[in-house]
Amino acid sequence: MCSLPHHNSVMNHSHSILIFRENEKIYFEVLEEQLYTIGRASSDKIFLASKGISRTHASIYFSENSFWLVDGSLKGKASTNGLLVNDLKVSVHQLRKHDVITFCKGVQAIFMQFNDELLLSQGLKVFLENMFDFLNISQSRLAHSEQNSGPDRKKDRGASRAAQLQTQVDDLTGLPNRKAFLARVEKSLGVNNFLLEENQFAIFFIDVDRFKMINDSLGHLAGDQFLIQLAERFKACIRPYDMAARLSGDEFAILLDNLGSVDQAITVAKRLQTNISKPLKLGDQEVFPSVSVGIASSELQYETVEEILRDADTAMYHAKRAGRSRFIVFDENMHQKAKELLQLDGDLRRAVEHQQFELYYQPIISLGLRSLLGFEALIRWNHPERGLIEPNTFIPIAEETNLIYEVGMWTVQEACRQLSVWKQNPAVQIPISVNVNLSARQLSDTNLVKRIQSVIEEYGIANDELKLEITESIAMENSQQTSKVFKQLREIGVPLVIDDFGTGYSSLSYLNRFPIDTLKIDRSFVSKINVNAENTSVSITHSIIGLAHSLGVKVVAEGIETKEQMDYLRLARCDYGQGYLFAKPFPADIATDWAERGLDWRWTST
Repeated sequence: MCSLPHHNSVMNHSHSILIFRENEKIYFEVLEEQLYTIGRASSDKIFLASKGISRTHASIYFSENSFWLVDGSLKGKASTNGLLVNDLKVSVHQLRKHDVITFCKGVQAIFMQFNDELLLSQGLKVFLENMFDFLNISQSRLAHSEQNSGPDRKKDRGASRAAQLQTQVDDLTGLPNRKAFLARVEKSLGVNNFLLEENQFAIFFIDVDRFKMINDSLGHLAGDQFLIQLAERFKACIRPYDMAARLSGDEFAILLDNLGSVDQAITVAKRLQTNISKPLKLGDQEVFPSVSVGIASSELQYETVEEILRDADTAMYHAKRAGRSRFIVFDENMHQKAKELLQLDGDLRRAVEHQQFELYYQPIISLGLRSLLGFEALIRWNHPERGLIEPNTFIPIAEETNLIYEVGMWTVQEACRQLSVWKQNPAVQIPISVNVNLSARQLSDTNLVKRIQSVIEEYGIANDELKLEITESIAMENSQQTSKVFKQLREIGVPLVIDDFGTGYSSLSYLNRFPIDTLKIDRSFVSKINVNAENTSVSITHSIIGLAHSLGVKVVAEGIETKEQMDYLRLARCDYGQGYLFAKPFPADIATDWAERGLDWRWTST
């Protein structure tokens, strides 16, 4: 027989009811518009005694004229055995009439809706008895199925459960994987969309800085150990009911649940950055890890998991571009910029098709000979509506969409074409070279060297008149591929330049593995040169020049803006200079005037 608890609820309208079957017992709860917790804890509003039930196994709340079922507590702690609705695993579910909920083996419930007349009559009792019979039949079928499957059925079910859990765990780090993380975020998002005050949360999208360098220099086994140790540090920075997960490769994510405001997420992000930056051991090698973190908060009222992950990823990308080893919180301005970048993506494809690019040229000066050495070719985009767009705005988009191959080769072709025009100009009496920048994606092009050689031959210029530049950070992150491409370019006689030197983490002795001809000291060092007072930038600059010369490498100082900086660099025997003191980048026609008249600049002896 059924056990029917007495309820004092006023029955003057239709009611939602949960009918429970727990082993041989069946009972019901008339749901009111409030929060219910279901589980083995004494504090749970609906107590279930079975061993398979967790403390606060599930929660139910009312919002938007519906009851919502949540796996675990609203603070983010999930149940041990999970929650099934109509045989499908759920994290957050809007209850509908006749939904069958399975808490664990032997414990089920059905969600029903009745009007007052049925509740006041014997109809409900009859229904419950029939439901008891139905659930008994279902349980008998389950038992019969287990008996027919042999004595190892229980063992197989345990193995099946273990296999199911394994699909949600990352094999390397032991953290939850992408699938488990997305399910957990979906749960938090479902709760947040209807209980904004009670359950704010935040997502960290984490990318490990320069992880490729670890793999390339120490090997993949060391790289795996590196990720395992980072995973432990991530777990140490969060609360027990938060979640750290590995999404893929060197990308991780953290869910911080039950927050009062985004300020709490920022506090965790600061702690995480501090803990992650501590040195760790990989065999005999000590390394100093860092991560770039993007944060997206539920305060922006997201509708889908994809939206909040997208914005956390966008914020992480901004952290990367800002210099790595930092965190950035996504905001509406960033969202607007993301929309603008999406628009630029479409415009960029049309720009490639309609050749809307132009090269500007900045002079490179021989400080010792006081003469024009050549130019660095800098691409600009003549946008039909936005005017001239700098490369730092559209080159990252070109790299992400693989348009960089077309844009990069156009730059090489146009620079070589302009160089051939100058060589044929009888008014140009001095030898001129042109520097062109290569991107990280271009280095992965297996036909890059052949393409460059073909362009050089097409325009009839000497191989050493085209110089190719790559930044120090790109060279180090792709060291094996960079070394391979550089050797091939050296074999055909194309000079190679390392740009932005000093901003990365390499040493000149390490760079000696590359067959480079020239390196450029980053403008951040040059801008701090003050000959009237010793400072770190002066010492570093002086050391770079001396060590580079000892390796037979020429040095260019970028960003020279004052005569004082130029005078110091000349005394330090820096070979070449480039910066606004001499000229800003200008179009080809002005560059032609420079090429024809040489360097017309007033030098003052030092």
